[in-house]
Amino acid sequence: MTKVTAPDIIDTTRLRLRRPKATDAEAVFAYGSDPQVARYADWAARTSMDGLEESLRARAAAFDAGTDFNWIITFPGKDCAIGGVACSIEDDAAEIGFLLHRRYWGRGYTTEAAGAVLAWVRTLPSVA
Repeated sequence: MTKVTAPDIIDTTRLRLRRPKATDAEAVFAYGSDPQVARYADWAARTSMDGLEESLRARAAAFDAGTDFNWIITFPGKDCAIGGVACSIEDDAAEIGFLLHRRYWGRGYTTEAAGAVLAWVRTLPSVA
């Protein structure tokens, strides 16, 4: 499989998607500990911050490896995580998932973020 290179930052009309940092841990915990937010995630709602910084570092390493990409959803000029969008690429397929702090539901942010990632995926010659 060919290594894929993803943009570190994706800007949309209202959002900025950027690579995760260990310092995002508190903000990620704020939405990741909500059972409604984590309902369809592949992990249970977080009950503590134990291991969260390490998890964010591991996501950054996977980004560098070129197969799993996670971006933190923020607002331009306000570098606080309100959610995340992820994209896994395997062979000629891509899977996109997202989480968003419940406070921001119903405003089209995940549609906008996932659409921006999908637009990037469509530029990849390896993905059908």
